[in-house]
Amino acid sequence: MFIDVELTPNPNARKFVLNKKIIESGSKQYNSKEEAKDDQLAEKLFSLNGVVSVFYLSDFITVTKDTDDSWRTSEEDIKKIITESIDNQINTASNSVTTTLDSKLKQIDDILEETVRPGLAMDGGGLEVVSLSDDMQLSVKYHGACGSCPSSTYGTLQAITYILKENFHPDIEVVAV
Repeated sequence: MFIDVELTPNPNARKFVLNKKIIESGSKQYNSKEEAKDDQLAEKLFSLNGVVSVFYLSDFITVTKDTDDSWRTSEEDIKKIITESIDNQINTASNSVTTTLDSKLKQIDDILEETVRPGLAMDGGGLEVVSLSDDMQLSVKYHGACGSCPSSTYGTLQAITYILKENFHPDIEVVAV
């Protein structure tokens, strides 16, 4: 298996791109070892010093470390864990967020899938549509490298709002939760 390590806009996160799919659809986000207890790969990644989140999407894994920890030896350790885990056929089946969305949220999710998520994925992150209020306030949650990146809370949020105003409803406002 080939794994390419890419930097992300978030200096605390690295994107590990694989030459094979690890999940068919959707994404997975773990923010603690406890959350990852049913996923052996994520649990092993959390055993490394400084790991604070693990995010999967299709053919990559983004690992975020706390600001006080160095990446010097971690990248090779992470690559080894991923290779061993995938080779041992660890189940990384998808938990798709789109299965329970109502029609408006599904429409929004489809727009974001076409316009925003590819760019976030390139940077090692993802985006979950959480809810839409009656007064057109959309709540979204960032995952992976985007979860703790300063540009996601301002610039990307403005871009998402603009895209949805143009393609969904002119009164929509987007907030990160």
